[in-house]
Amino acid sequence: MPRGCAGLRLALGLAGRKIGRTQLALSDEDVATAWRLRAGWQPELWAADEAARVLILNASHHGDDGSFATRVDRLCVTAEVSEYIAYLKGFAIFPAPKLLHGRAREGVRSSITPVLTAIACRNPYPFDHFDEAAWNQMVVKCVFTGTPIDEIYGLGERRNGELIQMLRDLVAERHAAGRPLPDSVHAYVDRN
Repeated sequence: MPRGCAGLRLALGLAGRKIGRTQLALSDEDVATAWRLRAGWQPELWAADEAARVLILNASHHGDDGSFATRVDRLCVTAEVSEYIAYLKGFAIFPAPKLLHGRAREGVRSSITPVLTAIACRNPYPFDHFDEAAWNQMVVKCVFTGTPIDEIYGLGERRNGELIQMLRDLVAERHAAGRPLPDSVHAYVDRN
């Protein structure tokens, strides 16, 4: 990151201490407005520090998508977990979404469940920008880690034959091992 970004990093790092981590208290009208601005965006589920970090980072975009995406990527690499989670939630509304694809995929590969959840659940980014293979991998990873699939935005709309087969195989494997899966997984697989 260029030297001039020290102020940005400081502001992002201090957000939790200065703003606090309380849940946002949005009115029904605020929630509806957010949904109209970006279908699937659910800021009512964000904490105040997450919203502050996303707003600060959004304000650093000055028309150069490549620089913005590079900045986001570098911040994600050096972020503490709570910061990284906020950035991934911000993918729902960040500019240059196609340039953030690699970092979003990295979030899905994380072994830290809250990081996976930040990109996979209640976030429209994967619905809009993951190809079928990436989408399927994300859904299977959620099932494998016990992340509730009913929190994946657009799960019904992105249903596909390959995903169903992958989930059937996972269900059979878990059944053979005597390890149950949530009813929501069975319902999704068995749905016509």
